[in-house]
Amino acid sequence: MTNDQRNIVICPSCGSENVEGADSCEHCMADLRSVDVPESTQAATESDLALPVSSIRFEKPQTVAPSATVRQAIDAMLKGMTGAVVVMDAGRVVGILTERDVLKRIAGLEERMSAPVSDYMTKDPVMLSFTDPMTYAMNKMGSSDFRHIPVTRDGELVGIVTARDVMGWVLGKYFG
Repeated sequence: MTNDQRNIVICPSCGSENVEGADSCEHCMADLRSVDVPESTQAATESDLALPVSSIRFEKPQTVAPSATVRQAIDAMLKGMTGAVVVMDAGRVVGILTERDVLKRIAGLEERMSAPVSDYMTKDPVMLSFTDPMTYAMNKMGSSDFRHIPVTRDGELVGIVTARDVMGWVLGKYFG
């Protein structure tokens, strides 16, 4: 057991230690979502952070098919403003290719430019719903180091939120 207790939550049902942020106890499966939640001085429903992702201005994503070449995906990425392309198959999001993927896995390797984008995309990417609160988007980006997250409404792709979009929204709301 470590002396640093900041990242541990004790289950009120069984007393087991759990990693901070866990939704349920690993030992007894008790709900931990309300354990160790700080008191708020403002009701969440009144907070700007509870506003839906749809309150942010995001870009219409560039899309490609899984069979598109990496070169075609990069060309589509360059046409858009987000630094990512969403990979769609039969109207369903199946992946995402970002500028970071290109820099880390493709840049400098000319032979990979003609490979299908499905070889290098992130499969089944995390997505946001049009109605998800901004806190959810910020948490996903911050905790998972995402810079681009596709946004859906009623199962249809409607946009892509970038870290720059979120930062602009925060700055506008709190420092503008």
